[in-house]
Amino acid sequence: MPDWRKLHRLDDVDDPVATRYRTPMAAATDAVDRIRITTVVDNYIDNLRQDDAVARRYSAFVAGKMPDLRAEHGLAHLVEITRGGDRFTMAFDFGLTPETLNHNFRELALDPASIDALGLSHGHRDHWGGLTGFLHAWRRRLRRDLPFYGGVDHFRARWQQRGERRVYSGRLSRDEIERYEVPVTLVTTPMPLAEGVWLSGEMHAAEEWETIPSNLRVEEDGELIQDTFIGEQTLVANVRDRGLVVVTSCSHRGIVGICRNAVRITGIPRVHAVIGGFHLSGLEEARITRVVDAFRDLDVEHLVPQHCTGIEAICAVAQRVPGRFTASSVGTTFEFAAPN
Repeated sequence: MPDWRKLHRLDDVDDPVATRYRTPMAAATDAVDRIRITTVVDNYIDNLRQDDAVARRYSAFVAGKMPDLRAEHGLAHLVEITRGGDRFTMAFDFGLTPETLNHNFRELALDPASIDALGLSHGHRDHWGGLTGFLHAWRRRLRRDLPFYGGVDHFRARWQQRGERRVYSGRLSRDEIERYEVPVTLVTTPMPLAEGVWLSGEMHAAEEWETIPSNLRVEEDGELIQDTFIGEQTLVANVRDRGLVVVTSCSHRGIVGICRNAVRITGIPRVHAVIGGFHLSGLEEARITRVVDAFRDLDVEHLVPQHCTGIEAICAVAQRVPGRFTASSVGTTFEFAAPN
């Protein structure tokens, strides 16, 4: 375990590992030097994109050949936090299929042994579908005391419904994870992973106008009800002299509310960067415009829309907040660092 995780007990987290310790929320003024987010799985690949201010591309000049990466409707990140000489690395979400996740891990020469923890944002298959196949392929190389962090509703059956038509979206099995001797911790309140790094826990103070699409359903007592995604997790890091970097997933509970919640739970007033899926695909133009204008009001310096954001919303970010947009592509490492 990195030395910079000062040992304090978190009594309000359902952690089955009795020896697991975390920093208290009183340490919110602590900051990290750098956060690197490598996008292992996303919807898009553009092998011709060049590096820019915060993005290091996996180009032919990096690979030494034509890159052989795969894209799919899913999201998976490898997040590396650095503070001084210490590092903390989390695999956060796992894409739709193990074939894509494991292939890209090998192509990018990522080291599973470097992973300190696994985290899942929510219970949709395009974020957990690669998980058990990843564990099957790499468990012997992963650390023995590897923990898994998720939300209370991550193991419920998910559906999509339009009118009378229902489509089953799958259910993640907690038993399957624990079969690989990976203990599962359910995160309900903001949970420090290390100094200056948190999982959000449940977000109850959503924005009224950021409503969840009505077609997204969860099974409860044999009935399909509106999914609230109350267990959805966001990873938040405080970068020294920059502010918060918000690593989201699908942002079902609303990306603007997620950013404001990150400020509330950490006490850090500035959001420096937001990366992940903003879940605006297929939504009306007025909603997209309101979200992008809120980013501008929040003075977010870097925006990296991914996955379920949607082409129209990605274009809106690029056009309405010029200079703050960075395009995503599978294999890119996005780096947000403290000033020298």
